[in-house]
Amino acid sequence: MATGTAPRYQQIAQMLRAAITNGTYKVGDLLPTEQELCALHDISRHTARDALRLLSEAGLVTRKRRAGTIVTAPAEPAVFVQPLGGFQDLLQYARDAQLKIMTYGPAPEDGLAQAMGLDTAGWWELRGQRGTGPKAVGVTRVLIRADCVPERAEIQAHPTIADAIEARFGIVATRIDQQITAMVLDAPLAQLLGTEPGAAALRTRRLYHDEQNNLFLASETAHPADRFVYSQSFTRERGD
Repeated sequence: MATGTAPRYQQIAQMLRAAITNGTYKVGDLLPTEQELCALHDISRHTARDALRLLSEAGLVTRKRRAGTIVTAPAEPAVFVQPLGGFQDLLQYARDAQLKIMTYGPAPEDGLAQAMGLDTAGWWELRGQRGTGPKAVGVTRVLIRADCVPERAEIQAHPTIADAIEARFGIVATRIDQQITAMVLDAPLAQLLGTEPGAAALRTRRLYHDEQNNLFLASETAHPADRFVYSQSFTRERGD
């Protein structure tokens, strides 16, 4: 999944959109003026104007002469909350966010296997979208080791791909490694997710290991920042 640096006006628009989403700016509130945005973020007037234009085109604000930029609609909140507490929590997303398979077959030369430095001949790759409603919350690529590839129908019949592999081949995930990184969406990913190129996103990569500590399954998913939340809760432990 390619990444890059979004234009500055898109970054500012995304920051303002996030502030509307989390309630910092509510319906009826005024956003900072162009001059204030320039001072806050060390940007040009043109950049500030383009950032506000994106919010206006998204239907989130109305710009009125002499009145300023007024929030007119709440930004769409995140549609999936992923708790991070333990092994089963990691599997929650795969079980709750419905998978729509787009392609499934031997790993291509330019796919996830190549990005991970693996021999493509030993892997299959699935590409798809995940969601809990009308909009996708993620675009995913999944690698499956060639000796434990389930049928497409088996994947669709089980809550997770790991469950399908376990049911057919008896291979159980005993360890999952997860990496979370920030990224911006390139044009192809943005089109699949119905958002703008350059939008902020989270990338999660998960590596599934069997009882012999061998990698047999891997996934990489891009989540638009305004549709996905990771959540953790900590309990303080007190000494006697």
